Amino acid sequence: MFKKVLFVVLALSFAATTAFAVETGGVIVPDTMSITNDELVLNGTGIRKKFGFKVYAAGLYLKARTNVSQDIINADQPMAITMTWKRSGPIDKVTNTFSDGFQYGAGTNYDSLKPDINAFLGTLVKAEKNDIWKYLYTPGNGTAIYYNDVLATTISGLEFKKALFAIWLLETDAFSGDKGLRDGMLGN
Repeated sequence: MFKKVLFVVLALSFAATTAFAVETGGVIVPDTMSITNDELVLNGTGIRKKFGFKVYAAGLYLKARTNVSQDIINADQPMAITMTWKRSGPIDKVTNTFSDGFQYGAGTNYDSLKPDINAFLGTLVKAEKNDIWKYLYTPGNGTAIYYNDVLATTISGLEFKKALFAIWLLETDAFSGDKGLRDGMLGN
């Protein structure tokens, strides 16, 4: 009887601790996040892989879960993306990857967003194992860029947020991005 009670207590304790986080590629991703007065829920997580190596784990936070990528990209609602680096990476390659992603994500707005994109790219100084990068969008304030919980800059405007989030979420014939990562972040 004691073993059964102990098992139930341990099982409930485990369920209580895992109900508040998701493990993705060895990274614990919280299932909620607060931005100002808004509580966001984890929509999904995924792993960015390159040549079979896990590069980072990403989480997408929204006001309400959805798997419609274009709706997320276009939404003028609080949302966030987190990246937890699984390995260090050369910052020039990381910068080039973001730069390429912005070309697709911004689409016809690329030229008008170029100053904001350059401001963002200028904040990229290192990508070290266990670093946590956060992109927090708040309507009216813009996208706050954090590296290891230190604010690097805030870039105003919904159009910049759309271009940034499209790097992970855009689904077009011209740009496939990382389908596995995108599907995970969309909760598919």
